[in-house]
Amino acid sequence: MPEPEHDLLKEDLPGPPLAVAAESLFLVNLMIAPGLAFVILVVLWWRHRLSAPALARNHLKQTVVASLWGGGLLVGVSVAVFLLGGFANPWSWVVGVLYFVCFHAMLILFGVIGLNRAMLARPYRFPIIGPKLVE
Repeated sequence: MPEPEHDLLKEDLPGPPLAVAAESLFLVNLMIAPGLAFVILVVLWWRHRLSAPALARNHLKQTVVASLWGGGLLVGVSVAVFLLGGFANPWSWVVGVLYFVCFHAMLILFGVIGLNRAMLARPYRFPIIGPKLVE
């Protein structure tokens, strides 16, 4: 029997609240309150990593790992570009800013897809930087 479709316009809070909160905090960390949202996300993961339902654990783990990898890659590659090219080189700025903007936008896009999957009560794995899904 196929799974019933969710009507996102009629439901108050579609999807498991903990999974939706995890994905929302991932996006808030990227766009509105970096650092603060990450700390709240890690605290949420720490409290519910063993007791939450499987779907919520999936979204919590994916967002925490993606935040760590994403932040490390954003900062690490940007610093490497400027260390290798120098701050006075205009091409370092072109490459550094272009990399940062494109990678940051990609993380936001993957976060929106993850939020959509959480709202539909489905598991999600961040491409490349997300840990493997556990069945």
